[in-house]
Amino acid sequence: MAVPVRKAKETKVIALVEDDPRLIEMVQVVIEAVNSWQLHVFPDGQEARERLPHIGADLILLDVGLPNLDGVSLYRILRGHSQTRHIPIIVITGSYEWELHRMGLHTGLMLRKPFSVQELLFLMRALLAEEPEQQEPAQG
Repeated sequence: MAVPVRKAKETKVIALVEDDPRLIEMVQVVIEAVNSWQLHVFPDGQEARERLPHIGADLILLDVGLPNLDGVSLYRILRGHSQTRHIPIIVITGSYEWELHRMGLHTGLMLRKPFSVQELLFLMRALLAEEPEQQEPAQG
């Protein structure tokens, strides 16, 4: 009996749950630099709650301070949902880790604002298990 082989998904789907236009633009620049990534932006927590289980995300970037449904509540909902509990989540916040613990959010995947494009890209690649592009050594 033949066993079906699952082909690895080549395009990675990134979900950004963020309401700050500057940060959205920064993440879009990062995503555009990586040809095999596709970005879905959700500007508020409620929209993300409704749509995230259906987009097949490989990674979620989640801001804590969101309109309509805050990031801490959305994090808990996503972790409790069968279609999203396995997806890595990077929590983006201006708060310190102890403040998030006080709010009841216990996660080791946190990116504190302000952060650099390089920090974001490194963390995203690590969670998506992708190798960074190698540059050719200079001739001469």
